[in-house]
Amino acid sequence: MKKQWIVGTALLMLMTGNAWADGEPPTENILKDQFKKQYHGILKLDAITLKNLDAKGNQATWSAEGDVSSSDDLYTWVGQLADYELLEQTWTKDKPVKFSAMLTSKGTPASGWSVNFYSFQAAASDRGRVVDDIKTNNKYLIVNSEDFN
Repeated sequence: MKKQWIVGTALLMLMTGNAWADGEPPTENILKDQFKKQYHGILKLDAITLKNLDAKGNQATWSAEGDVSSSDDLYTWVGQLADYELLEQTWTKDKPVKFSAMLTSKGTPASGWSVNFYSFQAAASDRGRVVDDIKTNNKYLIVNSEDFN
């Protein structure tokens, strides 16, 4: 009888622990900081909505949707024309773009969080780089700009 009591108590604790596992997500500020670090400050998280998919202990998997923007205009090289480089503007600075992604979180509010975004998809191109001298150097032609003829 004593063994049954111990087994019953252990099962109750395990089931209760599993219910505690699907607790609260990381705060929006933590998500924004982790996103900025993971994407090297090029992209920034503007708004996010999380849906819990799985939780075990202090680890959880989430589905995420929201808005991201770039911290600068981003360009992709598309060709060369004599002395000119042809670029396409793929992201406009601070213009929100819809995204979806998956993320895993590990931690608790008391212990701190580590977050990893993956399977990132955005309405804009996933390519682009910052071109520092694009405003001052005449060798660049932006093929999708308003004044390109």
